[in-house]
Amino acid sequence: MIVVVMGHGGYAKGVKLNLEMIVGIPEFMHFIDLTKEDDLYSFKNKVDLLLQEFNEEEEVLFVCDLLGATPFRVAAEICVSHPGKYYTAAGLNAMALMEIGMTDNRGLSIEELANRAVETTRSAVAKFPE
Repeated sequence: MIVVVMGHGGYAKGVKLNLEMIVGIPEFMHFIDLTKEDDLYSFKNKVDLLLQEFNEEEEVLFVCDLLGATPFRVAAEICVSHPGKYYTAAGLNAMALMEIGMTDNRGLSIEELANRAVETTRSAVAKFPE
């Protein structure tokens, strides 16, 4: 199982630094930023080059910063062409990303991992004082 974190500006780099400081970087997590120099084609190329490094049998969960934006659209397009093997989750918080990184996910399908990450984000949102 592979997790690819993608987002605008330094989002992916920031997530990587955050995880590194708190739980470490699992070898199955990869990070790609959409920079202001990138257009849609160059960003898709970055993603395609990374995917070529993996075994064709690997399942991939794309984690994107914003629903509907360029990283999400690129990931969603890949998911459509690989049904059941690729999933995309958008808007996950740091708690969900830490759980993905810390949890032994070998027994989960890629869909189950995506569902768990979304649920973790939902349950980790709060305000204080209540």
